[in-house]
Amino acid sequence: MAWTSFDLTTINPNAEVIAEGVYTFQLSGAKYGERDPNRIECSATIATEGDYMGRKMFFSYPDPESINSKGQKNSWSAKALKRLEQSLGVEATAGEDPVAYLNRAAGVRFSAPVKLGRTSPEYPEAKAEINIFSVGPAA
Repeated sequence: MAWTSFDLTTINPNAEVIAEGVYTFQLSGAKYGERDPNRIECSATIATEGDYMGRKMFFSYPDPESINSKGQKNSWSAKALKRLEQSLGVEATAGEDPVAYLNRAAGVRFSAPVKLGRTSPEYPEAKAEINIFSVGPAA
């Protein structure tokens, strides 16, 4: 379809929100953030059979040395990333860059619950989020 015959008035910009539940994911890869080069941004595709199979979800890990809004280090981030490594069953090698590791492990499956995030006046519809604290091996 050419843009010249495209009618934006017929497009619904609100994608169907993924329902809460536990899903099997296939890791797609990772990169350092464009806005925050110390944040690891990951993506994974839902591999569980059903309505959401094939949908891509995004999650990230802040720099463990960065300071959060409460004035505390984000040290939890390194622990959450380690849990993902253990869930994938692919060991990182000593000194391996975390993004290089995640890209090497791309294609491996893991499980994680999806929960609905908070809403706000700016974002009135809840967004589905992977709970990175509760990842586990794929069944």
